[in-house]
Amino acid sequence: MDRHLVTLFSAFGTGPQVPDWVHLVPAGTFAGLDGRGPYTLADAASVIALSMGAGAKLPVDENHAIDLAAPKGEPSPARGWIVALEARADGIWGRVEWTETGKALLADRAYRGLSPALAIAKAGGRVLAVLRASLTNNPNLADLTTLHHRSQSTMDIAALRQTLGLATDASEDAILAAIRANATAVSTHAAERTAITTALGLAESAAGTEIVTALQARATGDQETAALRTTVVELQTSLARLQQDGARKEAERVIDDAIKGGKVGLVPLREHYITRHMAEPAAVAKEIAAMPDLHSGGLRQIPKEAGGTGSAVLGADAEHVCALMGVDPAEFAKTAAAMQKELL
Repeated sequence: MDRHLVTLFSAFGTGPQVPDWVHLVPAGTFAGLDGRGPYTLADAASVIALSMGAGAKLPVDENHAIDLAAPKGEPSPARGWIVALEARADGIWGRVEWTETGKALLADRAYRGLSPALAIAKAGGRVLAVLRASLTNNPNLADLTTLHHRSQSTMDIAALRQTLGLATDASEDAILAAIRANATAVSTHAAERTAITTALGLAESAAGTEIVTALQARATGDQETAALRTTVVELQTSLARLQQDGARKEAERVIDDAIKGGKVGLVPLREHYITRHMAEPAAVAKEIAAMPDLHSGGLRQIPKEAGGTGSAVLGADAEHVCALMGVDPAEFAKTAAAMQKELL
């Protein structure tokens, strides 16, 4: 599957206010004045599902600093975070939580618009996902609401597989099937939610607590209310399960990579650390980084040809760890050598 990045410019308007929602992707088919395109937003639900994983936040920087400055080691701070995407008649909009610096820049009218970085399928030019966005004054489209940015780079298909929870060798068909499944799940959830809010006389944007309150206000014996309440509970349970599954897949990947990397002490506590990582990923990452590493030189073998015994011996660092743990160095060397052989 051949892809490339394309960035589009979206105007904020002329008011002095700081917008909570910004236009990220236009509806239908669009192209740039530089000749690239046309590009098509064919399935907004699929784009949203692929862009916003569990707890995902998409950065908003200045002048594409993440793509242009960061690779050179230069600063690329976020001026806001896209925390939600919404499909509307004119395309996809994003809700932004601005940093204090971002609010000040917009209130001062330092920037005219927002340029999102999009993943585009070269075959057919379909918009696949929103990756991030930038505050910019460099429009390149004559359209009043969207302008094209000239930068271009390659999208890592491995990252797409990882985002979808697929194997590292997943085929193009498997990737497309996963995207369609995610899009179907999101569309089904949205349709069911709309049906519920309509039946309750609520706005489509009503929060889950508002829906539950409205359901509870109905008569207990009302069969329709009971059915709606059951549907809401099922939807909430399904969403929680999807989020939990995603968190566990990521935790398993992190812990298993650390085990393969030779981190001492993780094998017997694998499930414990997976559970903890699902709740406290940053804390677990810090602990793993501090663990001794089998591949760091603490365990080595002196070949018989070099005058050694050919068996595993410990380096100074590993001996120090054994002393702190009250573990017999010889037994630790045997165990560590067996683990290292299995892992490698």
